[in-house]
Amino acid sequence: MKHNLKNKKTRLMVIGIWSVLIVLFSIEFFIYTWSRIQCVKTGYEIAKESNKNLKLLTLQNNLKIEIARLKSPRRIAKIATKQIGLIIPTSEQIIIIP
Repeated sequence: MKHNLKNKKTRLMVIGIWSVLIVLFSIEFFIYTWSRIQCVKTGYEIAKESNKNLKLLTLQNNLKIEIARLKSPRRIAKIATKQIGLIIPTSEQIIIIP
């Protein structure tokens, strides 16, 4: 009877230890899986923001080119003569201020 009682206690102890180990491994597995999902999610967000940054840089370069084109002296002179009717002043029209 003592041997049987001792055997049951040992079994319960082994079952308890295995149960605790299984629970700990399960928790560790879920934490590892969650952290990997977060890493992948963060990687996708970084890639998305990198693409957005590249598009914005391209847009910025295009706008710089457009500004340079609009500020071109040749274009401004053409608009001044054709649309507004301005002409280059003659030497008699120029007044030098001392």
